[in-house]
Amino acid sequence: MSAAVYPKVTLPSHVQTILITGAGGFVGQQLLISLSESFPNINFIITDVRAPSIPASIDQFKQRIASLGADLSNKDEVKNLFEGRQIDAIYAVHGIMSGGSEANFDLGYQVNVDSHTALLAATRAHHIQARQGSPLPLYVYVSGLAVYGGEKCIPEAEIEPETTPLFPETSYGTAKAICELYVFDYTRKGFIDGRIIRLPTVAIRSGAPSSAASSFISGLIREPLQGQRSECPVADSIDDPNLDNFPLYLSRVSTVIHNFIHVLSLPASAFPSYSRTVNFPGITVTTRDIIEALAVVGGSEALNLIDFKKDPKVLSIMAFWPGSFNQQAALSLGFIRDDPKTGFLDAVRDFQAELKRGQ
Repeated sequence: MSAAVYPKVTLPSHVQTILITGAGGFVGQQLLISLSESFPNINFIITDVRAPSIPASIDQFKQRIASLGADLSNKDEVKNLFEGRQIDAIYAVHGIMSGGSEANFDLGYQVNVDSHTALLAATRAHHIQARQGSPLPLYVYVSGLAVYGGEKCIPEAEIEPETTPLFPETSYGTAKAICELYVFDYTRKGFIDGRIIRLPTVAIRSGAPSSAASSFISGLIREPLQGQRSECPVADSIDDPNLDNFPLYLSRVSTVIHNFIHVLSLPASAFPSYSRTVNFPGITVTTRDIIEALAVVGGSEALNLIDFKKDPKVLSIMAFWPGSFNQQAALSLGFIRDDPKTGFLDAVRDFQAELKRGQ
């Protein structure tokens, strides 16, 4: 299998420095790799609670990357990120995932709301102090499908993103919905040029499992392909019909990262006056599809490393995950969708190739 090929993206000419928050996490690291490789004239500031590492694969670009540790719920530490710099674009990637947010309400709001309002305020102040006539800072806020809920949001539903109201039913989803409104209002007031992206589940994530309820999707592939056991929280056996009952909406890592960069290239005029939100395209699979893809790539040896044990907490969250979304608005803006038939298997093979490169 060859690597995915995506259309070339051209960023606005004024973008010379990009700030990435949450850059120690999987998506932040993948975004930094792709941006630094694709745009040799752009500098980067990456931040997380601890100064993020610079991936070895882009070590040759480290002179263009400043890595800083910061508590983004501390306004002074946020302000320090901008000191002495002209930041032209921001990817606000940081956050505590769904399971972690439910387990620790106060910390969830501190990270998923307070730190984002602090970053927005600092971005606004930074632009006021910037060189006269400079373009508004591009601001990409990473949201998710947890903003949806209510009677329309059930596994068998197809959601119309532009007309479905937001009824989040988790603390994580509520925080995302709150910050979406903040980003839109900052944009409406002319403080930033905001873009809000709602991600499908990103697969296959390497590294340690996250606290997201969806973490098992990657875990069912990641651990067995490395000879480690993995738990399937959806079913009690490989014959359990539950494996077919919860459609999952997801996207290949490389496709998500391409779309991350594409959203920065769009002019403000591409969005309607009443919204800056776009749902990234995805494909729909079931847990059985995941297990079958594992069998194709890893064989029975990998398949035998799965332990089936239903987790009521995960299942209760999955009950509000729609299995499909209308994607026409995103596709019309040039965002890319994986092949519905082969996309997940492609994602598994991507991860297998990554493992081989690391050996």
